[in-house]
Amino acid sequence: MATKNRQRVNRSARRRLPRRSRAGRRAAERRLAWYVGLGLMAVFEVIEWPIAIVLAAGHEIAHRARVEALRELAEGIEAGA
Repeated sequence: MATKNRQRVNRSARRRLPRRSRAGRRAAERRLAWYVGLGLMAVFEVIEWPIAIVLAAGHEIAHRARVEALRELAEGIEAGA
């Protein structure tokens, strides 16, 4: 009996854990590839390293702002529902 209850609790706990979607993983992979490409261009002097740093910082700031805006939009939609 205790084993069945424990299994039921474990299954429900697993369902509540946030899962990264395939799209989320692909987006993270694309961002990593972008940073690696930027780093390689700086190493091979296609662009100068200070420019690479500014581009990387700007990209990260823009990404975080976009994610925050989407999060606020989702919270607003949930609050209105």
